[in-house]
Amino acid sequence: MTLPSAGQEEEIAQAVCEIAVLLAQAIHQIDPEAAQRMNFAAGMSYNRFLGADRPLAADIMYRFGRALVDRDLFPLTEENEIS
Repeated sequence: MTLPSAGQEEEIAQAVCEIAVLLAQAIHQIDPEAAQRMNFAAGMSYNRFLGADRPLAADIMYRFGRALVDRDLFPLTEENEIS
């Protein structure tokens, strides 16, 4: 098996993150507070990957976590707004 090049790794990382965001948006439509819980879990995974010296996996989790706090992607309703 051939390892992906740096350019291919970036493309794969972008696709994985995009898939995760699409799934998270579908969940968010059902449960608007889910994005907050997923962001916390993504932070835990990010730290675990950093500790295991897995920078690509950590980077993907970081991107996913950043997307979860983007209110254009995950709008808050009046009921679940953070004060």
